[in-house]
Amino acid sequence: RSSDLDRIVVPDAMKLEFILAEEQYILAQAELLEQLSVLQPFLDSEHIKAVPGYASKMKTLAQIHIQQQDQTEEITEETKRLLEDYNKMTLLLSKQFVQWDEMLTQLEAAKQVKPVVD
Repeated sequence: RSSDLDRIVVPDAMKLEFILAEEQYILAQAELLEQLSVLQPFLDSEHIKAVPGYASKMKTLAQIHIQQQDQTEEITEETKRLLEDYNKMTLLLSKQFVQWDEMLTQLEAAKQVKPVVD
């Protein structure tokens, strides 16, 4: 069947129409190929060629980074817990100081009002 397609003769006028219809696409592709040929030396540089050699180091660094993220999360949660405990303790101390202040005020008031003894 592909041999049947090979035998189909396309007139030159149709070929020209097809090429003209795709002219912008062909020009854009040609420009991209030119850019690629200009940038090819960068892709062939020693720095790029050395990248595969760094794969094991990157894997190790990635694992360390993940561990540090986990540790950071744990420390953040612990810090939140400590702050909550601190806030609760501060609130309780404030309430206790208010109670002591009220007791002192009552004691001072009672001390000032002494009954007269005859």
